[in-house]
Amino acid sequence: MAGCTGDGGDGGQDTVPGNDFPAVDDWLTETDVGGADDTYEGTLVDLRDQDTVTIGVGTEGNGDDFAFGPSAVLVSAGTEVVWDWTGDGGRHNVEAEPDDQLGESDYEFSSGEPTQSADTEYRRTLDEAGVVLYHCEPHLSVGMKGGIAIE
Repeated sequence: MAGCTGDGGDGGQDTVPGNDFPAVDDWLTETDVGGADDTYEGTLVDLRDQDTVTIGVGTEGNGDDFAFGPSAVLVSAGTEVVWDWTGDGGRHNVEAEPDDQLGESDYEFSSGEPTQSADTEYRRTLDEAGVVLYHCEPHLSVGMKGGIAIE
């Protein structure tokens, strides 16, 4: 439940168990569609009640700088999520494509063509409760995936 504190890879932030959000948990551990995300430790970082949440694109993981950081978060409806490119790990993008993933994402969007520029940001306000499953198109095979639960 919310309020459980974790300290592995989440900077000591509050976390919730991934099995509370099975679509996110399944997506990040799934290997039939891309690799499993090796940075995912079975919990979502609880970032509810924040107006804006930033997720790094090209953070360390999955064999190089092929991860989203953090890869699994819980936010409140109405939160603006900012994906912020680090400039590391080559060219990245953010793709939420339910038909090409597990069919479980409540959102569908794309940041566009992959880019490496550290000046790149992609913003999306998540107004409705649900789940966002996303990945980096060039690095899906190595597990560059992310999941957001929205309450």
